[in-house]
Amino acid sequence: MGSSVRTWSLPKRGLVTVLLALLVSAPLAFAAEGEPTREEYVQRVDVICKKSEKTNSRILKGVKQQIAKKHQFIPAGNRFLRASRSFGRAVKQIARVPRPSADQAKLGKWVKYLGIERSLLQRIGKALKRKLGGKANKLAVQLHRINRRANNTVFSFEFDYCDREVNVG
Repeated sequence: MGSSVRTWSLPKRGLVTVLLALLVSAPLAFAAEGEPTREEYVQRVDVICKKSEKTNSRILKGVKQQIAKKHQFIPAGNRFLRASRSFGRAVKQIARVPRPSADQAKLGKWVKYLGIERSLLQRIGKALKRKLGGKANKLAVQLHRINRRANNTVFSFEFDYCDREVNVG
């Protein structure tokens, strides 16, 4: 019996055709979808902010009393560190959401402010763990200022959840 060699030239051509069609149609599908409008952006990001706000409110609930009345700096510091990690995940998600081109600069500035807020939450947590209440208080004032700048940057977007004051309950 002789060996028969079977060529698969047609399927290879078919595969190449399909790949070329995908390469051509993917950008067209993206262009047809277009960039998000401001309203679409707000809707997508507000969902992230709502979840983050709920989580961090739960984490930080009662932390002021824990510090002021009970002087439990280390457990309070741990809570700020947890809130920082949680908020950091939300900031990463927000940064990945496609932005309307007309708002690129403003939203980029806002996301940078959010990153600073995350960093300040972390620094407050570390200061509390070292029992440096004065330093933590100074950082909390900075957090409040940055939070106001962030909110003022996106005031015109009319977010429901993304432009709220940091709640350190």
